[in-house]
Amino acid sequence: MARESSELESRFTNLALASANFGFLLPHEPLLVLYGASSEARASAAPANSVVAARQFGEVLAAKLGHVAGVRPPTADQSSRLRVLTRAGLLPARVLAAFKDLQDHPDGDADRAEAVASQLLQRCFELAVWFFRLQTADQEPMLFVHTSPSDLRVLAERVVPLDVVEPRLRREFDLRVGPTSLPASERERLIVSARDAAYEPLAEGAIAAEVQRRLVKAGWDVLGPDVDDEQHHSLGCVLIEARLPGGSRADLLLLVGGQVVGIIECKRDGADLSTAMEQAGKLAAAVTDASPWPVWRSPLPYRYVSDGRRLLFYDTNDPEPHARLVSGFHRPATLARWQREAEADGEAPTYRARMAALPPLQEGTQAAGQLRLPQLKAVLAVEQALAAGDRRALVQMATGTGRIYTEVFAAYRQLRYARAARILFVVDRVVMAHQLTAVFRQFTFPDTGRSLTDVYQVAQLTSAGVPPSVSIVVATAQRLEGMLAGTPEPEDGSARVSAYETAEQVSQSDTAPLEVTYSPTLPPDAFDLVVVDDCHHQVYGRGRALLEYFDAPVVGFTATPVAPVFGFFNANLVSEYPFEQAVADGLVVDYALYQARFEPSGRVALVPLTEHIATEAKAPRRSWYEQLDEDLAHAGPANAPRIVGSEQLAAVVTAFRDELPALFPERATEGGLGVPKTVVFALSDAHAEDIVHHIRKVFGADNTFCQKITMRSDNPDQLLRDFRTDPQFRIAVVVDIMSGPTDMRAVECVLFLRDVRSAAYYERLLAQGAQRIAPAVLRAVTPGAFAKTQFVVIDAVGTSRHHHRRLINVTDASGRAGRRALERLLNRTVDANMTADETAELGVRLARLVPVLSDADGAAVRKLAGFSLQGLVARLLGTVDPDHVAQIRAAWGPEALEEEVRDAGALLGNRPALRQMLLRLYDRPAASDAGQPTGQSAAAEDMRRRLAAFMQQAGPFTPAQVWWIENITEATAAAEGRFDPRDLDSVPFSGRGGTDGFLGTFGADAAIDLLNDLGEALA
Repeated sequence: MARESSELESRFTNLALASANFGFLLPHEPLLVLYGASSEARASAAPANSVVAARQFGEVLAAKLGHVAGVRPPTADQSSRLRVLTRAGLLPARVLAAFKDLQDHPDGDADRAEAVASQLLQRCFELAVWFFRLQTADQEPMLFVHTSPSDLRVLAERVVPLDVVEPRLRREFDLRVGPTSLPASERERLIVSARDAAYEPLAEGAIAAEVQRRLVKAGWDVLGPDVDDEQHHSLGCVLIEARLPGGSRADLLLLVGGQVVGIIECKRDGADLSTAMEQAGKLAAAVTDASPWPVWRSPLPYRYVSDGRRLLFYDTNDPEPHARLVSGFHRPATLARWQREAEADGEAPTYRARMAALPPLQEGTQAAGQLRLPQLKAVLAVEQALAAGDRRALVQMATGTGRIYTEVFAAYRQLRYARAARILFVVDRVVMAHQLTAVFRQFTFPDTGRSLTDVYQVAQLTSAGVPPSVSIVVATAQRLEGMLAGTPEPEDGSARVSAYETAEQVSQSDTAPLEVTYSPTLPPDAFDLVVVDDCHHQVYGRGRALLEYFDAPVVGFTATPVAPVFGFFNANLVSEYPFEQAVADGLVVDYALYQARFEPSGRVALVPLTEHIATEAKAPRRSWYEQLDEDLAHAGPANAPRIVGSEQLAAVVTAFRDELPALFPERATEGGLGVPKTVVFALSDAHAEDIVHHIRKVFGADNTFCQKITMRSDNPDQLLRDFRTDPQFRIAVVVDIMSGPTDMRAVECVLFLRDVRSAAYYERLLAQGAQRIAPAVLRAVTPGAFAKTQFVVIDAVGTSRHHHRRLINVTDASGRAGRRALERLLNRTVDANMTADETAELGVRLARLVPVLSDADGAAVRKLAGFSLQGLVARLLGTVDPDHVAQIRAAWGPEALEEEVRDAGALLGNRPALRQMLLRLYDRPAASDAGQPTGQSAAAEDMRRRLAAFMQQAGPFTPAQVWWIENITEATAAAEGRFDPRDLDSVPFSGRGGTDGFLGTFGADAAIDLLNDLGEALA
């Protein structure tokens, strides 16, 4: 065996020595040398075989790249493999085009066979050079060597003995490149290297010309070396080969308003730009008052170095300045603004310096009082990251915990105190842009109550660009793509299918990477800060160029970080508020998970998923985010999703109907079965039609009871509004339309009849369904309901088995069984020997009481315990929180974990009166909300006084307008003093036309003003 291996190694070495065009790949993948050399050796003699070898070269290279990058595309299908690698950001446009040529090029007729083989051979060489540069960072020019006929014969002779063992080598290769794991931050570096390797080095003479071309695009006048006062004719001028004091020369000098402010140095392609920046600093110091031109400051503060492709920028006015890559030169107007800001405030001369000098935002202050604690922590974390000079920062906040308001508050602080000139908000769809704009218009300064839009103009991005007076720009990713990459936009300016669906249906999506070019109407320096909402829509391979284009820090907010997102933000997760913590705090409800068990008789039973929490789910969250990448692994036709077919639908729907009394025991009404608002996930429009038919038949219901909502439906947006607000519309069958910014608060059950293969998508859907809803609003759309205390998930296709939940699955938290389980666990706290799982289960069960807890009940709990019920739940769930467990283990050892569990249980074990009270709360949940909670009466009376004062001052109003004002006031009180414009499409407003009815009643402009004025009056 050793001898055979040595002989094989010798044959590959000899082949590499004979192949000038592919031999350099031997250290990286010998099989690539074989296929590349085989294609070259046979291009003329056997062109059909050459084409086969070229395609094999592409397949092996794609598989090797996936292995190196730690992504796991389907191995049987090259098309899927390329789509997944592109979505991961690993295939720049030029590289993807070469791969596709190898895969898709037609064989053609015999007369063109040699030409085709020659063309594909050239593509193989281009990919070989790219992969070599990716692996080595060697940017030296590499040219294709036209091999002589005699050398081709030698090459063919050395290919033949390896051809004999090629099938075995390929099988061994497939085993070698199996699934691997790569930290997201390392994959990010690989993505950047892949992009850099795709560019052909520029000739030395072309570098200066390319730099000057980019300067002209940015609005600079490039002047010749022999000029006198011509540089004063425009705001920004560039001097070429300017002689400096001491005899040295600067490649380029930047003049703004007639003063020298910066320097540019050009270096050969592939040069170390960091070293070049040090040299530029020495030249910048040589520009002094003795220079023949007026100098703003010496040394010059604005410094650039470029190799024609990459552009590195350095600003000495920043505190602890760091060089950064930028996509283009800053405009003269931008440098002029920076000059004015630096002269006006010497202590904080730059935006970053002002971020470091923000007034403190401390808990208990008036400003912080507008934020929940998780929101406050997120805002502070963002400010600290920006002040430290971080160019990318990621914030994780569970869906339904106030992420949008946190983004708006953070932007307010940056505008008011850091004096940001302009901030860009990037969202996924146009409906989200409208919602975000409405939140900005409602926002008021915490100290003065003044409307934010009275001071800072807010606008949505249009193709005309950004008006100078606008401070906040809201844009969809599709609008940015149209302006920067020239792609056509949908007619309504937004994608109807979000990136969540394309993660699921990637085989049907356009995954070609974007080629972003300089836009005069939207230049790279247009914004001081970029905030991206639900950022994993934008930062996969296709969209990342949109964010990299702007010279601004990027702050991403998301509910479910995935590995590509984590990598894009350099693993810089500055703040985290996970779903489990939100459950503990009572901001969302937990979900109970059931699976369908198909029995031989054809009957289906719904049974709780009883698997233990997987080891992976117990790992610290950061490592979980590194691996949350299944949507890249399951793309393409090689893995068809599982579904419940027509022959089994009746059995599944019947089981769902029959189990509803057990799933929601408190919902059984005297008049019949109470069906919660339910979403059913189908694979396709045809599958959805079949499901609707079976549901209507099994339930004996009319057409309103169950309806299909897909992109093929007539007016799907109206159907969504009807589903949220119509008590008769109980079950919606969808494909993927619920994954965007859709209000699912009234939904209490989801039924998966097709597989969901993306972990991020699955987590997102569950988090949306787990959002809380005011009891009164729930009762309006679900008669017989009291409060939303859980979210029921029914999995009929096994999709939940490859998604790991972190909390124990509690499916009997209602009814007598739930009462017995709660009493048993409360009694176990007295024993002081509970397990961590039992402690966590107790926490989940007590969390179900939070939504029905009145202020009086909450005060009674605090009196007996010394802390809130939410605090108790958080302490109990903390015993299994992976990050908390890891910290304790690292600090105190494994024994401390047992003590932590005992201490958490003792909070109840030592308080018998508290245990009895919790059981009483369980026994009478409806009583706590039968009337107005006593603790809210004073606040409600104060709200009524404020409303009366507003009506007297701002009136008169028509009866129709009074109805809207009074109901908005009630919703404001229920939402703790903050009205969400999205609620205009919910009960009771939907009965009068929702948002359209509100705008029609007051007029569009007056309606927005009324929301602002009413919000200020009620605050």
